[in-house]
Amino acid sequence: MNILITGGAGFIGINSARRFFDKGHKVIIFDNLSRKGARLNLEWLKQQGNFDFVKGDTREFNQLKECFLNNKEIDVVLHLAAQVALTSSVEDPREDFETNALGTFNICESVRRFQPDAILIYASTNKVYGPLNDLEIIEEDGKYKYKLDAQGVVTEDL
Repeated sequence: MNILITGGAGFIGINSARRFFDKGHKVIIFDNLSRKGARLNLEWLKQQGNFDFVKGDTREFNQLKECFLNNKEIDVVLHLAAQVALTSSVEDPREDFETNALGTFNICESVRRFQPDAILIYASTNKVYGPLNDLEIIEEDGKYKYKLDAQGVVTEDL
């Protein structure tokens, strides 16, 4: 498969990319490298395997268009590009909106226009839930996780 990862130089992006190319998939990273540590993440990923990198911003439709036209066989788009910092969203709400809303719209429009059969996977942030202080964290099999309710789920009514 050919997998495009927007925001692919972030933590989840580089780890997803490594997993995908370790499984033999072609990976294209699309990132504007604006977040602190993104360049270091990309350098680490280069040591792990082969992938294509496109420096671009999801707010710029023409950059996405060019990426899609240069990679005509994209099977999956993993959309991770976002502005997630609450403080930044308060300090500059326009940039937050443009990055998150316009950027996501541009991704959806690019898939619709240039690769309509591709699977689009959108990942949000846990920040939408707030601090989750009321949820108990337990250790199980050497891993930490949230304690589930009687139905085996973490509810959203906090």
